[in-house]
Amino acid sequence: MALNLGSKVFIDTAPIIYFIEEHPLFSSFPTTLFEKMENDKIEVVTSTLTLTEVLTMPYKLERTDIAEIYKDFFFNSKGFTIWDLTADISEIAAKIRAEFGFKTPDAIQLATFQYLNCDFFVTNDIQLKRYNKNAVIVLSDLYNEEKSTKSNCLEE
Repeated sequence: MALNLGSKVFIDTAPIIYFIEEHPLFSSFPTTLFEKMENDKIEVVTSTLTLTEVLTMPYKLERTDIAEIYKDFFFNSKGFTIWDLTADISEIAAKIRAEFGFKTPDAIQLATFQYLNCDFFVTNDIQLKRYNKNAVIVLSDLYNEEKSTKSNCLEE
């Protein structure tokens, strides 16, 4: 998996939460991703559904300060694009749901990824690899690979 210059990457909800909230295990890859985005090396996109999902818990907890951090990131990050749900994306999502049986939010995210012809889909939902195992990057897989590599180095 190579994030080449000019790659277009769709990012799902969880990796954004991990990045903003500095998750100890899963923030490393999203941080690298957003650094490349800020330096104009890759394009990162998501859907308006992601905005709904990241804002829900801060609003539920009445943490408007955290909601403002998310909104600032979404609306002021260089190289970050948010796509609205369109009729075309909805139709693609319906086909994805019909074929794979994913829940509607997951199907919408994958449909947006497909519609925008992205190179990679970054998530932490392992079941989404069934959609396209070569393009779906699961953060827990990266973490486990990294952990395994470090373990193998220690054994040598």
